[in-house]
Amino acid sequence: MRFGVLGPVTAWSGGDAVPVGGARERYVLAALLLNADRVTPAERLIGELWSQPPRSARAQLHNLVSRLRARLGDGVIVTRPTGYQLSTRGAEVDLVEFRESAERGRRAAEAGDHAVAEEAFGAALAVWRGPALADVDDERAGPIRAALHEERLAAQEGRLAARLALERYDEVLADVAPLIDEHPYRERLYETRMVALAAVGRQADALEVYRQAYRKLDDDLGVRPGAALRELEQRVLRGEPLVPQRSAPAVVPRQLPPEMAVLTGRGKVHAEVAAALRADHGPGLAVLVGPGGVGKTALAVAVAHQVAVRFPDGQLFATLRGSHRDQADPHVVVGRFLRALGVDGAAVPEDPEERVALYRSVLAERAVLVVLDDAAGEAQVRPLLPGGSSCATVITSRHQFGALVGVARWTLPALHAEDSLELLSRVAGAERVAAEPEAANAIVALCGNLPLAVCVAAGRLAVHPDWPVARLWDRLAEERRRLDELSLGDLDVRAVIATSYGLLDPPARLLLRRLGLAATSEWPAWVAGALVGGDEPVDRLLETLADVHLVEVLGRDRVGQERFRLHDLVYEFVAERVAEEEPPQEREAALRRVLSGWLGRAGVADERVGHGLQNVVGLDLPLAPDEVAGPIAAAPREWFEVELTTLIACVEQACRHGLAELAGGLALRLTGFLALRTYDVERERVLRAAAEVTRAHGVDRQSVRLLLGLFGLAAQRSRFGELPALAAEGLALARKLGDRAGTVGALGNAGWAAQSLGRLAEAARWFEEGVEACDESVPPPLARWLTLSLARTWHEAGFSARAVPVVERLLADWPADESDRTKALLLVLGADVLLAVGRVDAAERLLTEAAALLAGLDDELGSARVGHDLARVWLHRGEWDRAAERLDRVLRVHEELGVRDETARTLATMGELELGRGGQAAEVLRRSSALWREVGARLDVARTLARLAIADPGGAQAYRRECDAILAELGLDDRALRLPPFL
Repeated sequence: MRFGVLGPVTAWSGGDAVPVGGARERYVLAALLLNADRVTPAERLIGELWSQPPRSARAQLHNLVSRLRARLGDGVIVTRPTGYQLSTRGAEVDLVEFRESAERGRRAAEAGDHAVAEEAFGAALAVWRGPALADVDDERAGPIRAALHEERLAAQEGRLAARLALERYDEVLADVAPLIDEHPYRERLYETRMVALAAVGRQADALEVYRQAYRKLDDDLGVRPGAALRELEQRVLRGEPLVPQRSAPAVVPRQLPPEMAVLTGRGKVHAEVAAALRADHGPGLAVLVGPGGVGKTALAVAVAHQVAVRFPDGQLFATLRGSHRDQADPHVVVGRFLRALGVDGAAVPEDPEERVALYRSVLAERAVLVVLDDAAGEAQVRPLLPGGSSCATVITSRHQFGALVGVARWTLPALHAEDSLELLSRVAGAERVAAEPEAANAIVALCGNLPLAVCVAAGRLAVHPDWPVARLWDRLAEERRRLDELSLGDLDVRAVIATSYGLLDPPARLLLRRLGLAATSEWPAWVAGALVGGDEPVDRLLETLADVHLVEVLGRDRVGQERFRLHDLVYEFVAERVAEEEPPQEREAALRRVLSGWLGRAGVADERVGHGLQNVVGLDLPLAPDEVAGPIAAAPREWFEVELTTLIACVEQACRHGLAELAGGLALRLTGFLALRTYDVERERVLRAAAEVTRAHGVDRQSVRLLLGLFGLAAQRSRFGELPALAAEGLALARKLGDRAGTVGALGNAGWAAQSLGRLAEAARWFEEGVEACDESVPPPLARWLTLSLARTWHEAGFSARAVPVVERLLADWPADESDRTKALLLVLGADVLLAVGRVDAAERLLTEAAALLAGLDDELGSARVGHDLARVWLHRGEWDRAAERLDRVLRVHEELGVRDETARTLATMGELELGRGGQAAEVLRRSSALWREVGARLDVARTLARLAIADPGGAQAYRRECDAILAELGLDDRALRLPPFL
């Protein structure tokens, strides 16, 4: 098999062309070929194929690859966990052949073997069939095509230089003219043409070439020709003999370190930096910035090696130790560079300014690439920058270098996950990593996708071939050991971060280590101020940390807060530092300040989010001051969504540190929003953690409210068996405290526990006791809830007419400032009561109003319940199809949310629907009965059995017998079955 990208994208098998399909298939094949034998991430392909990927993008990509696979044969394109890999084993690729021949030509030219160089460059150029990726559109292939064409031009220049050295001037003149037309700003081409013309005695034509170049550069770009071209003109005017190429220096330094690092995920920036360095009139200066360990040096060295042929007079390299205290003196480095360039040591000036002047004079007529690694700042690198346009410089640094105006700058982020996996695979072994994909993904995530950390992890696997990948995962998962594990030989992640930390001034160092106390690695700006304490703003300190890439600026979030982030491994490092360097009392004071800040802000959002729960009744919890509260009050739900992960982490952090009041307050402020959005796993997590710590520390008032919250959660999750114990514990604690509001709430919970288990008479007694216990100290919303609960109990027992006046009175007297969600709950119950007494239209009006209120709250569960009850209204009218469509939608929501009692209720109503329109109801009713049995709702089991007795005449006696037994056990009669009139 042979593949081609240096022209139209093609494939041949046995000399016959293989069709590669349409435009998208051609692009996918080209992308895989350009990244041959490495994984090309599926997300990257999708991003290039579609500007706005459809939901089916991954499936469409899979189909594209499948069609290519069918044409190319098995084993050519392999599916990997994160994408696809094209294997070139046993295949030929024109790009690989071109690069191998071009590299052979460069090595021969350096050795002075010009005949071999000319042949090798010619072989490299012979594989080109036209523009690279000729049949792939510019939008997808433009940058890649430009980089490939730059490589071709370098090979063309190499062949011209070899032919000049071989005195084949006529061939040079024939080839160089069209190249100048194609690349009119490439000064080396003008030089080559002038040398060839002068060599054949055409000095006048050579001078005309110079004037042509001068006019083109001046008219189009407003610049003069470079020093080398100007000097060449003067030599022609003086009649001096010309050498085939510009004079090589007596000494050609080759100081680049070897390419030892494995590069992944840097293809795009690699191509951009290389193109910028090759350009004759580019910036001449490329700056790579980013945090320690992100791979700046590896990328700079790789790019320098690739473009070295563009700088035949040498490559200089220096490590400036900018991230260390003993930073390199730039004037010492200049002296070292001068000696490398052939200047005798005795001739190197002592005066710094004279030394820099000589350095720039020596470089003025040479094409040299200077690589300055780990620079401290602009002042350190300025003396090392060449003055001429024929040289170029690459700088790497942890600083931004904002004072170097007009430079090309690239900021290197951490790798994408798929690139980290590829790096792990290439170092530790692809088969080994592929065999344990879960562990491999976890390892790169724990490394924060930082190339240095991934390399260390991969290296540890490589030197321990007997280790399962999961063993390293387990070791890295222990936070206190993670940085210890990420050390191998002279590669040490902790040491890399420590160098940046050690160079900070004391205030910036204090802030950075205090950020180790933040509950998460991402936070809004105010957290930094709270951790430091005092009234001084921390903006400049944050700017300092961002400038050295210890803190990442994320911009403003949805509620207008400026956000920042620490890399996960920096977060681990500063957590170590704050534990070792700060006294315990200062750590706790800082932690209390920031957690109190979260509590006050959560209070503002909690009181405006409209969940309708009475979580903090009777508690004196702080609120954020007005100057802080404004944006939160304007968008409380958005604020909760943005900060949800951090708030949960704050609860758990407060629990770990024994800060019980803060833990309890935060949990209570958070659970209303979690209930509203049905984030039940998170709600239980914070409630249980906070309840445990408040119990242990005797913070009893909060414990009562937390138990009420746990009760509400268990009820919503249909865990009815847990309710009596939770209610009893809460009631005993509230009575012990003399907490009237807590007692009333706990009495209500005791009633709900009994009602959920079908013990309606007991439930009524608890609710009546709660109503009698209400006095002026009990918040009115709580008193109304007790009254409403009592009315619902009568309704559930089959005495709906008794509940009607209570519901109507509550609706008529409902306060305007009550939450929308609480009113929606009243409307739903009122509709259910009115439907039971035959007031169908009135019930529909109440449900329509409730639906509008819940839609504004994004309450998916509440909205589904209203949809269910509207379907019951339509059943009473005989609108079977309309009801069926709504019940199908509601069932999907309840099943997705995992709400078993609502799922069972919806299935029962679907059974009533089938009974009403003469369909098959038994199966769906059996499903409902099974769910009711699971949750322990005995009365609802009896109700479903009564409907099954109608749906399944063959089993009617058995169903009815069990139904009657349950009713007798609960002290109820047939009125509690609430059979609809159409049955």
